[in-house]
Amino acid sequence: MHKCTGILIKCMDFRTTKEIFRWLEERKLMNNCDEVSLAGASKELVDGNEAVQELIFKQIAISAGLHQAETVILLHHSDCGAYSAYQFADAEAEKAKQLEDMAKAAALIKARFPEMVVRKVWAKLLDDHGSKIEFLEI
Repeated sequence: MHKCTGILIKCMDFRTTKEIFRWLEERKLMNNCDEVSLAGASKELVDGNEAVQELIFKQIAISAGLHQAETVILLHHSDCGAYSAYQFADAEAEKAKQLEDMAKAAALIKARFPEMVVRKVWAKLLDDHGSKIEFLEI
């Protein structure tokens, strides 16, 4: 049996990969969490598409059942293409919307999996290439 600490739900944006791996390594989560990559991270969970919600819930259930994961980490980032349709006035407006979505997603996850700890992490890209990212646990 294989055991891991948690499941990371992150955006699929290739620009963030290297820095997310560094962040995971620093927290002893590298090779210690399952990963789900979706455009917009948990955005699809709150957008109301029931099929996509069930897909995400299924991944959490598999991680909990197969690997005894006890924590869900929702990791969103600035300059996210999945949020570009909103045409935000500025970066703070984008961040506010994503934090709102993370809070909604956390509530949905807790309603379905009350025993799960849900952590929310905001990743601010400090350049256009994602070569430097500042992570903030919300």
